Amino acid sequence: MTSFDTLLTYFGAVILALTFLYGLKNYSITALAGFVAFCVFYFSFGVKDFEWKISSILVYVKDAVIIYVISFVIVAFALFLM
Repeated sequence: MTSFDTLLTYFGAVILALTFLYGLKNYSITALAGFVAFCVFYFSFGVKDFEWKISSILVYVKDAVIIYVISFVIVAFALFLM
């Protein structure tokens, strides 16, 4: 992925987490439901050469977890300050 694609992926994860957290007002449901929704979009549009192998899945899920956790922490902190 190019740096622009990575930037769009992070912004998309932030928007998704913000939408879920603002609408649901529940951190645990937002963390789970937002991650599932983010994985659907990430595997559909973000990963170009995705193969359904355990080794391939673990690498991409690890990347998706890192992206979503960073985005979720930013959103949770921002809403905590409001």
